[in-house]
Amino acid sequence: MTNTSSYPLVTLLTPCYNTGGIIHRLLDSVLMQTYPNLEMIVIDDGSSDNSAEVIKSYIDTFEGKGYSLKYVYQENSGQSVAIKEGLKMVKGEYLLWPDSDD
Repeated sequence: MTNTSSYPLVTLLTPCYNTGGIIHRLLDSVLMQTYPNLEMIVIDDGSSDNSAEVIKSYIDTFEGKGYSLKYVYQENSGQSVAIKEGLKMVKGEYLLWPDSDD
């Protein structure tokens, strides 16, 4: 196993809204990365589809790879509010901001 402490933490912050049918592509892509020290924060901006179930179903897989995946739900307030809330949780030295439909 790689010593992750020698690699700066990278945070991926993704706001989402009703992307349950496609967000798996982003999550799968993150899991294919080889960088060993990642945390991902997904802020659900009041989705009414299956976004929560899809995202939560990946938490164990992320942890199995040594990554962190946090799911946070908020009432629909818009992308900028979701990002602002997510920024409060960022622990990484570096921040990436992929969209949920990337």
